[in-house]
Amino acid sequence: MKAKVKSKSTKKSASRPSGVAKSVHLKAKPAKVASSGSRNGEKLAAKTSTRRATKPAKVESRRMPAASSSRTVVVERTRSKHFGNAIQAYEVAIKLMHAEQFEKAIRQFDNLISGHPEEPEIQERAKVLLHACEKKIQEKARTVLRSADDHYNVGIADLNRRELGSAIEHLQHALKLMPKADHIFYALATASALQGNRDQALQYLKQSIHYRPENRFLAARDADFESLQEDDNFKQLVTLSEK
Repeated sequence: MKAKVKSKSTKKSASRPSGVAKSVHLKAKPAKVASSGSRNGEKLAAKTSTRRATKPAKVESRRMPAASSSRTVVVERTRSKHFGNAIQAYEVAIKLMHAEQFEKAIRQFDNLISGHPEEPEIQERAKVLLHACEKKIQEKARTVLRSADDHYNVGIADLNRRELGSAIEHLQHALKLMPKADHIFYALATASALQGNRDQALQYLKQSIHYRPENRFLAARDADFESLQEDDNFKQLVTLSEK
């Protein structure tokens, strides 16, 4: 019986170390929590460090426009002293081109190219437009005028550009093909008045009113007959009915 008691006591003493091991195992859990807290701390520190690192990049991006503006200032300073004159000559040539005065526009572009070698950008653009004017002249030369309306339309276009000699030539050619056209007589009258040919203008206007009496009211308000407004013969044509 005593031997059995001793064996129980030995079993109890052997089980005690296992209890100690359990307590050690439980104490290890707070150590893990502490380590996880340290990891969170490291993450927060990493986030703050990355935020601080991005701030200088923003400062650099804000400084970029200042650098670009300084570059544009340098480009403007390198322009020649005659830049304004080159721009003015270029604008004159453009207006001539839009008015379909291609010969004058070509001369203007030629003068611009030869007179302003210090402005290569304007020169290149002028060369392109000069070639465009040359093509327009070639196309106009290839146009075949057959009918009275063809010559009349070209004559009116020349009249609007105040190319009076060419306008009268085309209008007279149109009149040969359509000798009783009141609108052709009227256009010839305006071209002659603008040219300063009083007698010819009155003669053409009289024929125009003869074929269409309503033209007298149009002529009375037409600015192209401004030089004849005080002329007695002109007043009779535009105010009296023709007998």
